[in-house]
Amino acid sequence: MSETIRNEHLAQVSLPVQGMSCAACVAKVEKTLKTMTGVQEVHVNLLSGKAAVTYESNQAGVPQMVKMIQNIGYEVPEEEVLLTVRGMSCAACVAKVEKAVKGMPGITSVVVNLPAESAKVKFYPGAVDKARIKKEIQALGYEASEKVTGQEALDREKEARQKELLFQTRNMWIAWPLAILVMIGMFRDMWIFPYFVPEFLGNVYVLWALTTPIAFIPGWQFFKHSWNGLKRGATDMNLLYATGIGAAYIIATINTFWPDAGFGGRGAAFFESAALLTAFIVLGRYLEALRGRTSEAIRNLMSLQAKTARVIRNGEEVEIAAGGDR
Repeated sequence: MSETIRNEHLAQVSLPVQGMSCAACVAKVEKTLKTMTGVQEVHVNLLSGKAAVTYESNQAGVPQMVKMIQNIGYEVPEEEVLLTVRGMSCAACVAKVEKAVKGMPGITSVVVNLPAESAKVKFYPGAVDKARIKKEIQALGYEASEKVTGQEALDREKEARQKELLFQTRNMWIAWPLAILVMIGMFRDMWIFPYFVPEFLGNVYVLWALTTPIAFIPGWQFFKHSWNGLKRGATDMNLLYATGIGAAYIIATINTFWPDAGFGGRGAAFFESAALLTAFIVLGRYLEALRGRTSEAIRNLMSLQAKTARVIRNGEEVEIAAGGDR
């Protein structure tokens, strides 16, 4: 039984080591790492300049290994990657991404910028790689890709913005028409609604059937993102959205199918709460996506500014770079 538990914590890492020049250096690094608690095997290759270490992750860690290597006069070089992270909407999203990435072995620092939609990550190659970092962020429900510059960056950004806008537009077309029907159905017995709203629309089973696709098609994004965050011990606004929508929908559903459960019965089946809450949050996401397209249009407009200007100097017309020295 104890052997099974130990194997669950068994991990391997291949750290780059700079400064080794001979077999004595190899022996020195191997001997030093083997003295660490939890380290089982160490194989250092002089030609590749790497140290392959098998260790118990609950007893030893990459930072300790790096420190020991540095203490004997060698270096473990860091690598840096700049990622574009889309889908973040608040400071909680930033904290969630930073916490998840920092928890990975071999990560030395993480700086996430919400306005720039970027994450700068420093890590030890061999302990972790760019693909694993991106996969960890994507598992939280965000889009992560390596940052590029120039026209390729603009093309990728445009494609991502269009994709998000189409996604939220689809959600709007599902959420709002159905939410309006649910609202009309809930208030069917009031004011002038009985004169033109059919009686069946006020039936709680019909209201449940109309609300269910709202909660689980446009609203599914909030449940998915909040669950991905909870699995890693992180929370953000998606959890708040999911809790509000889920609580309203579940209580209304219980009152519809099990009216004697003690939540108010069919008279308290307020499906419009879940429907309208989802619709308004989706509207916010749609406006965010639309704002992204507006920002792109402004950048395109700015790119149309003149690159050069013609001025008169000493009676002669000369061409200079716009915005340069006059």
